Amino acid sequence: MRETVGATASGGRPGRGRRPGARESILDAIRASEPLSRVELAKMTGLTEAAVSMTVRRLLEEGLVVETGRTPTGGKPRTLLRLDPAARLAVGVHLDEDTTTYVLTGQTGGVISRLARPAPLGADPESVLSALSADIDVLLAGSGVDPARCLGVGIVWPGPHSGGLPSDDVLPHLRGLPGDELGRRLATATGWPVLVENDATAAAVGEYWVARVGPDRAFAALYMGGGIGAGIVIEGRAMRGSHASAGEFGHLCLEVFGPECWCGSRGCLEVLAGPRTVVTAARSDRVAAAEAGLDLSQPIRSVTAEFGAVARAARAGAPHCRSLLESSARYVAAAAESLVNLLDIDLVVLTGPGFAAASAIYGPAIMRRLATADARTWHRNVTVTVSLAAATASATGAAALVLQSHLRA
Repeated sequence: MRETVGATASGGRPGRGRRPGARESILDAIRASEPLSRVELAKMTGLTEAAVSMTVRRLLEEGLVVETGRTPTGGKPRTLLRLDPAARLAVGVHLDEDTTTYVLTGQTGGVISRLARPAPLGADPESVLSALSADIDVLLAGSGVDPARCLGVGIVWPGPHSGGLPSDDVLPHLRGLPGDELGRRLATATGWPVLVENDATAAAVGEYWVARVGPDRAFAALYMGGGIGAGIVIEGRAMRGSHASAGEFGHLCLEVFGPECWCGSRGCLEVLAGPRTVVTAARSDRVAAAEAGLDLSQPIRSVTAEFGAVARAARAGAPHCRSLLESSARYVAAAAESLVNLLDIDLVVLTGPGFAAASAIYGPAIMRRLATADARTWHRNVTVTVSLAAATASATGAAALVLQSHLRA
């Protein structure tokens, strides 16, 4: 019988920094730069060679790390170390407005198995929980791996996880159900420990693991799905804030007297330039709607899907759709500049289905916005890139959060 524990990803008091232990530091260093020798691990982590040797010995005994050949040196050859990808596994689940994505991930960040299901719109929460539990069983059964190696389930959805969902038309089948309560009920239904996180923060952790970003590099992952958010990773840890809601990029105020946002404030990036605003503008412009092939006789079925249609039309040269995206991109670029200046980061990753579809417009707009001040004042070189795992970044990150929580054990 597996232990059934519902939990959030914050683990203790959110937002408070913590010095990683030897075990966590070594596993994180190997994950980012494998293969490594014990000498290299000592240099990278700042631990003594004795502490590295003792910790590595324990990790080898547990099967988390394996020795993989030797590297020639001027003296004694050094034994190289790698993570065993399948030694620890976790399931990640991303609930979105039209699709539920499941991934099974190992401790090196690779996707071992993947499953996508249409979102169960109109279903009651109990039916959703039953479907989630059944799909997780299908994912594990079809992966061919030993379920005993699975440490738990991470689940993500749009917006803050601690107080229900932000909009009446996003995930209506779970409307009003706080994320922590969802975690507890899913843990009971599946028998697995469950962590809950928002999609943008999980996508940032997914990028950290899949792209093997070094633990010493701070970066922001801008996420665009049905809305806009950001996940911020510093020293290998996602920033969460006092209420686990850090990274509300879409609610940076860009116009003091701008239109009212659903959050209750005014002039937010979300209401000025978010995916729903772009889709609504396209539907109000018959030429743009025709370019994108939008069905104006029906209400918006999926913001993500219709934004993708606008983006595809823009890539094909449709002028009205491209103009709408360029207008949105100017606002997003201004908000990104504020985030970069505030955090002093030099890496911005665009992820999520929206940026995956329209990165050719948003990426250059952000770089243009940053370039002048970087050259004149800050003397830095910010890299703006598109995630290679944008489609599964949030689900992968959800699984990675579970794995990451066990690095501390």
